[in-house]
Amino acid sequence: MPHVLFFPLRRYAALVSAGVAVCALAAWTAPFHLHLIKSVPAANATVAAAPDSIRLWFSQPPELKVTSVKVTGPGTAAVSLAPLAERDSALVVAPVKAKMAPGVYTVAWRTMAKDGHVARGTFAFRIGAASGK
Repeated sequence: MPHVLFFPLRRYAALVSAGVAVCALAAWTAPFHLHLIKSVPAANATVAAAPDSIRLWFSQPPELKVTSVKVTGPGTAAVSLAPLAERDSALVVAPVKAKMAPGVYTVAWRTMAKDGHVARGTFAFRIGAASGK
C-alpha cells in the first residue's frame, strides 16, 4: 500500500520541480529582451516647449525597418512625424514635423529585436503647465 501513495507524490514533486525551473528560467531571460529604457520627453513629464523630436533609447539595438512611433494628442489627433532615424545602435529618433500645441500627448512605439522578440509600449507627456497649477 505505501507504494501506491509514493508514485503520485513522486510525480507531483517532479511537476513542482519543473514548474520552479520554468519560472526561474523566465525570470533570468526577461531582462535580456529588448525594452525601452529612456525617452525624451520622459514618460509622464511636463515640458515647457514642444519637442523637435521623440527620442527612444532601448536596452538593445532595435530593427529600424520594423520600428514604428506614433504620437497623438491633444485628444486623438495624429502628430506628423518625419521618417525614423537611428542615431546609435540603441537610440531611435522620430523627428516632429508638425507644430505641437500645449496639452497631453501619447507616444505609442513598436519594435523588434534582432532575435525576433517584438516589444511595444506607450507613454504620455504634457506640453505646457501641469494641470491644477
